[in-house]
Amino acid sequence: MNTMTVQNLKYKKNTMTYLSKPLSRLLLFAVMLCSQGHSQSYFNALFMNQYASTHSSDIALAGSNTSSYSNPFNTFSNPANQGKLKGVQLSSALNVLSINENRSYPAIDQFGDRVTDNIYVVSRGLQNSFSGGVSWGSGSLGVSAASMPFSTPAFFYKEELRGSLYAPNINRDPLIGYHHIEQSGIIQSSGASAGSSFGSWSVGLALRMLHGIGLENQYGVSVLDSTDVSALASASTLLKTESWGLENSPLIINFGVIKDFGLHLRVSASFQSGYSLESKKQGALPFFEATEDLPLIQWASDTVGVIIDVPAQIELGLRMKPSNPLPTSIYITLAYQDWTQYGVTYSDSLSGEISAFDFPLQETFTIRGGIEHWVSDNVPFRAGLVWSESPIAGELSQSRFSAGSGWTSGPLQFDVAVQLFSVEYNSIDLFIPIGLTPNATEKIRETQTSYSISVSYSL
Repeated sequence: MNTMTVQNLKYKKNTMTYLSKPLSRLLLFAVMLCSQGHSQSYFNALFMNQYASTHSSDIALAGSNTSSYSNPFNTFSNPANQGKLKGVQLSSALNVLSINENRSYPAIDQFGDRVTDNIYVVSRGLQNSFSGGVSWGSGSLGVSAASMPFSTPAFFYKEELRGSLYAPNINRDPLIGYHHIEQSGIIQSSGASAGSSFGSWSVGLALRMLHGIGLENQYGVSVLDSTDVSALASASTLLKTESWGLENSPLIINFGVIKDFGLHLRVSASFQSGYSLESKKQGALPFFEATEDLPLIQWASDTVGVIIDVPAQIELGLRMKPSNPLPTSIYITLAYQDWTQYGVTYSDSLSGEISAFDFPLQETFTIRGGIEHWVSDNVPFRAGLVWSESPIAGELSQSRFSAGSGWTSGPLQFDVAVQLFSVEYNSIDLFIPIGLTPNATEKIRETQTSYSISVSYSL
């Protein structure tokens, strides 16, 4: 452990030595929870991780195939795809989202230069989800019913706290406890859709409702060494676990239209209505802190009703099939969402405890592209890329790469896919000791990997 690391830890420890009473430490812990700032995937407690689809073929194409039917799940993005569906198809999918986060603070030398970044947090977690659906079509009319994950608040954070043995034992500082945060669960969508074809035109309508599955927040401090707890937020192990659910059943409407221009070109357009999520909880309450000019998360002292309004989305799509003999398809989509219409309101029980959420969000565009090439009659190769603007700041814009393959044997089809995402930015520490100024030079590196395996059977 270098000198700057030791000095940083000692400084944080010395500023908290006066917090000797358990009550003071509990108050400190509450203040620290109120200081949560940037978190995974665009401040995940606010916007969550959105699922375009969990079917492997859709994920491998980065969700760009909204102009082509492939399974019951993508009918929620553009239900007009069902207009020319023939026969019956049963589909199921398993998706695993792996979330990783590293946090580091800079080591500065005597000349004021940034020497290196000392990693002090390495967090990892998994969120599983399941999907199932069925489609039927006559060639000019198609219907589907499906259930698939819509979003997840999943966030995992674990920070080691170490004591100090001072020289000459500075490289053997003992582990005295942890700060940890975990948000898990799925907001699932279930519904039905229908599409019809009229010559070169297809139209469709889908309705789905949202409901929560296993939604839970856990915040706390784990104390391993009770003789040296001055650097922790509590003198004893303190855990706060909360299960919560949606108080309403949000209804989302999707409308889509497709126009075929011959055999090689198809264009599409779709609309997804806005929706509201109503819940009652203590943990992960989004608000705006004017002093630090940041959207933050606060743990309220009482159960609070929260209403989050998410804006509608418009998407345009294109499918091209080159005239050469190679069995290849190219997909491109452009989506627009006006996040200035995003809003968070609270119940009257707050009595001014939390300031209103009034962060200057911006309009966003998302561009997706994908290519599918059949290596043989039974094996496809798929790859996709998506670039998505952040509603908060340009430095949080995301680029995701995906790829996948599969195998067909008669009516049975297996598909697999993986999607990768990584972003780096600077932000404040999630746990800030009282009396210290938040350090905005701490570096956060987030990575997400999504794995999917799907099985379909056609009749």
